[in-house]
Amino acid sequence: MLLIPDERVSACRRGGLDRRVSGVRGQRLRVAALGLAIALSIGTTACSGDKDADRQPRPKPTPTATSASATPSPTPKPSPSKAAAYDPITGGKKSSNVVIAAKIDNVAAARPQVGIYKADIVVVERVEADLTRMVAIYHSNFPRRVGPVRSARNTDVQLLPMFGKPGLVFSGANRKVLKQLRHSPYLRPIPRETRDNSRSAPHNVIVHLDNVAKLPDIGKAKPIGYTFGSGPQWKSAAKAPSVKVPIGVDTFGFDYRGGRYRTSWNGQRNTDGDDHKPVLTDNIVRLKVKSHKDTQTTSDLSNVAETVGSGKVTVYSQGKQLTGTWKRSKLNGPMTLKDSHGKDIALKPGKTWMLLDG
Repeated sequence: MLLIPDERVSACRRGGLDRRVSGVRGQRLRVAALGLAIALSIGTTACSGDKDADRQPRPKPTPTATSASATPSPTPKPSPSKAAAYDPITGGKKSSNVVIAAKIDNVAAARPQVGIYKADIVVVERVEADLTRMVAIYHSNFPRRVGPVRSARNTDVQLLPMFGKPGLVFSGANRKVLKQLRHSPYLRPIPRETRDNSRSAPHNVIVHLDNVAKLPDIGKAKPIGYTFGSGPQWKSAAKAPSVKVPIGVDTFGFDYRGGRYRTSWNGQRNTDGDDHKPVLTDNIVRLKVKSHKDTQTTSDLSNVAETVGSGKVTVYSQGKQLTGTWKRSKLNGPMTLKDSHGKDIALKPGKTWMLLDG
């Protein structure tokens, strides 16, 4: 029987062609079978069992040639983000301003002082006759009026180099102290004698600090050793909402209210003589220091507080207190504050009062 290409009857199921066919008829049958094989090769063979006989075979994808030089580069590692730089004096936004210290009178006739509430750091020192004076340190801003300004001491010559090369505004000093000031590579002496006639002498030297800040050869702030932030040690620190620190014949008070400390002197609240604003601070650093008679002065009553070395420190901040150790190894070096476990005591960013107790 002759097979027609359009027929879907499988030759496999028929068991093959009749091998008994011979001669011319056999040749015709073989030709017909060859034609059937060609026709079926276009579609799907009957033996495959695929129901979709009209689907064309998919071409194999041609592999893309890869250049030997096209070696995949390693994925770059993200660089660690740098912590925002904080100001070494205030712990706030970093400032490129210079540092200026002003020696401030602190007796009853000098009160109320002006411009003190704008200082970034206020240092309390004991001088002759157990009186006290202050050093107001300015960096973030420079008020137009600061004072009353009084004479410098050798305690200033030793303390202030930790701030870099600050300008020191003062009104007079004995000849030996002047020599120390002028020969110090870490200070820029700035003597001033401009007086405010509304005040009585010698408590009436008022300095325009905004003009002083424009003078040459005054150093910018450098790291002073303080760290800022909310250290974990403060969580378990003892509460201290009210602090009183006696220095010489004076007592300095600090009352924590509304997140800051109000300052006072012998029970009188400190307010600005011009703006009548309260003098506030965020931190109090009480340094136990060694004091001795000053041999580099013409006065027999002057003393020097040693701020190069180490000693006990009590830090008050956020209405709490921590104790530890302060350390300063060299004259132009920083001063570190460590707790009892050797960890840095973190100060609250803002203003600081430093009291030299000794």
